[in-house]
Amino acid sequence: MSNRPAMPLPNATYRLQFRNGMDFERAAGLIPHLVGLGISHLYASPIFSAVSGSTHGYDIVNFSEIDPALGGLEGFRRLVGELKAHGLGIILDIVPNHMAAHLENSWWHSVVEWGQSSEFAGYFDIDWPQPLTLPFLGASFEEELSAGKIRLAFDRDRNCLAFAYYDALYPLKPTSYPAALEGCSSALNGLVTVAITAEASNAGAFHAELSSLVESSSATAALDEHLRRVSTDKPFLQRLHAMQHWRLTSWKTARDKLSYRRFFEITGLVGLRVEDPAVFEATHRLLFALVEEGLVDGLRVDHIDGLADPERYLQQLRERAGDRTYLIVEKILESDESLPEEWPVDGSTGYEFISTLADLLSEEASELWGDGHQAASEGAVIECKLQVLSHNFNAEVTRLAGLAARLQDADGRWQDQERMAAAVRQLIAAMPVYRTYLSDRGASRRDSQRLDEIEAKARAAAPKVNAEIAMIVDGVKANEQPAAEFRTRFQQISGAVMAKAVEDTFFYRRGDYLAANEVGAAPTWAPGGVDRFHERMRERASRSPTSLSATSTHDTKRGEDARARLHVISEAPDLWAKAVGRWRDINRARRQAGGEAPEPSVQQFLYQSLLGTWPIALLEQDLPALRERMASFAVKALREAKLRTSWDAPNEQYEAAVSGFLRAILDRGNQAFLDDFEKTVVPFIRAGLINSLSQTLVKLTAPGIPDIYQGSERLDLSLVDPDNRRVFSPRPSPAELPQHPTTADFEDCKQALIGLCLNFRRERGADLLARGEYRPLCLQGPGTRHAAAFMRRTPDALSVTLVPRLVFRHLGDGLSVRSDLWRETYLSWPADCGFKRLQNLATGGTVHSQHQIPVAEILDRFPVAFLVSQ
Repeated sequence: MSNRPAMPLPNATYRLQFRNGMDFERAAGLIPHLVGLGISHLYASPIFSAVSGSTHGYDIVNFSEIDPALGGLEGFRRLVGELKAHGLGIILDIVPNHMAAHLENSWWHSVVEWGQSSEFAGYFDIDWPQPLTLPFLGASFEEELSAGKIRLAFDRDRNCLAFAYYDALYPLKPTSYPAALEGCSSALNGLVTVAITAEASNAGAFHAELSSLVESSSATAALDEHLRRVSTDKPFLQRLHAMQHWRLTSWKTARDKLSYRRFFEITGLVGLRVEDPAVFEATHRLLFALVEEGLVDGLRVDHIDGLADPERYLQQLRERAGDRTYLIVEKILESDESLPEEWPVDGSTGYEFISTLADLLSEEASELWGDGHQAASEGAVIECKLQVLSHNFNAEVTRLAGLAARLQDADGRWQDQERMAAAVRQLIAAMPVYRTYLSDRGASRRDSQRLDEIEAKARAAAPKVNAEIAMIVDGVKANEQPAAEFRTRFQQISGAVMAKAVEDTFFYRRGDYLAANEVGAAPTWAPGGVDRFHERMRERASRSPTSLSATSTHDTKRGEDARARLHVISEAPDLWAKAVGRWRDINRARRQAGGEAPEPSVQQFLYQSLLGTWPIALLEQDLPALRERMASFAVKALREAKLRTSWDAPNEQYEAAVSGFLRAILDRGNQAFLDDFEKTVVPFIRAGLINSLSQTLVKLTAPGIPDIYQGSERLDLSLVDPDNRRVFSPRPSPAELPQHPTTADFEDCKQALIGLCLNFRRERGADLLARGEYRPLCLQGPGTRHAAAFMRRTPDALSVTLVPRLVFRHLGDGLSVRSDLWRETYLSWPADCGFKRLQNLATGGTVHSQHQIPVAEILDRFPVAFLVSQ
């Protein structure tokens, strides 16, 4: 990251998911709550107009309009005005990589209607001149036509002829109008005449003229009669379909044949060519106007790895948005990876922070991390990558292989496309990171070394295509055409494969420790304990002190408090394994499909997921909602795992058996299991709540900018989306932290702790926690490994964070740890720090620093401690 002039940094962000009942007016009503928490910036999900009914806003249809469903531009101005009146700013989530491939998108509609002659044809990553594939049918065109689901219609909103499929109206290219209207009434001759001379550059006039031609009742009646008649002529409709520069196909064909780049494997999201200056300007015009008007303080760039040239894009964005705009990127960083120094950004969205907390909260000596753990995980991930490359991304691989086959070897021979496809798969499967960042400016030393490493791995895995592998690597490093085009597409697809193979396949198969199955986590991860936690925090303080520190996001697989309790399994894997064995026996009769579903590995996954979502105190009325949440989650998890069912080939019988099993075991008629499960998980939950307070305090006081996901200031036991997008209602913060709290006090404890720390950070601790040195503190005594401590320090102030860890076998009453754990355990005061009088913000008490401070004294009345110099 580059050094730039000082700018007003956020103190803390609050992520708000618009839509699903959240609009600008309702957001404005949350402002007093945000102020009380100590938030400085609302961190908003995308606000530009999206597909009607969108639940997330990433399927944008109009970059030049703030979504009227949210309140439009005026509603946004009112929201920002209220924020600023209370001293708050706003950060917008922007989406430069893709738009909705939807007919509500006027750019996309134009491309469908006019093909390559559309002024927007170059806006999207479309492989012209082959027909544009539109994989949005439930079956093949012929099957849907035979079933009477496709007809010819006149789109009265867009004023054009179209193929109608349910509510979708796919416009015909104007040159096919004579064929479409052949044999029509003379009253419609004007339509044919206008269409013959129509040009894309004058599309508006063309549509207006069509509208005027069908205004009369006689023309309308004649047109309706003609369309009814020809819509029954299936051979005619098939011939008309073949005349178009697009082809309607089954959604299942996209995995093998697709003529445009998409976001991951979502055909409804088409890739944008934002590297084109015209596209950049068109997609950012309103955004920059909002920045210039002073309405936007920061930008979060979605899916930076999907862009053709992330560095150049970010340079343009920074130049236009200015140095005083806070700029972060959504980027998955592997354990040995950092943001490219050339990027003019202030940091990342903080997925790597979640992995660092996993080091802190997991038992590094657990038997879960056997000798073969890393090798087994690496092999399983390669298998998942090759599976998604051969199936989900086969169209993309075919495209890459075609580009690669045009490369020549030293003797000038063209290459075999099938062999090239095999080489492409092996190289992408060998990638240890999401992508490299080569461009026409060349390759960095880091990326050149990375390519050499993946080449060696790929050659070892597939010696029969070694020559092709070597040629592709040379091509990726080269700048000439067609090598440059291949390089760009290769780098754009590698991240998508990593995401789908690891996060959305492997992590749904591995059920032994779900706490590690999180966005941004390395599949071969094993905990490094407090030492690695400190190492990562020092790196963060040095390299990315202005990145967000996230614990829950709209993309995380589990809410932060669910994950915190799942970490406890690493402390008692034997106890957990015995419990799972008991539950299998108790619930054996409830397995379905001949007793084969769910299989033991799936049961393990489900029982851990159930632990993550189990209420602190289960009430009778909680069970029905829990049953339905778990049943819905199970279907999604099974499809993502891609073993016995999948999204494109759902095994509904198997899915019904698993969801039926869940409903059966979570029924009051299964009281033996419910009683045993609740009795077993109570200590896991209690230890998990202490973990939650530890991770909350670390997030608030460690290097980075704390990010609070909507509603997670209280208990967050959500599952993956859409479960984590449920409507939430804020609760008033307690006046002070409960002392000697019980589990029933947890939500008040968490919310009050956030308010105390963020308000300290906003006021007298602003410089200390934004720029203060990070220093690990030593602990001495028998309880040393059960706690972690660090200091933040400037010349004028200091703070100490002390949190417990690994307390499953040392629980006291309520939310406490037995005091004997801390017997003769001390916090060592650094020799170069003078003794200070410290205030414990959690309790209001005073601690006098000395060479050795008893931990029991610091953690006497509250599970975690934040000490600040007075």
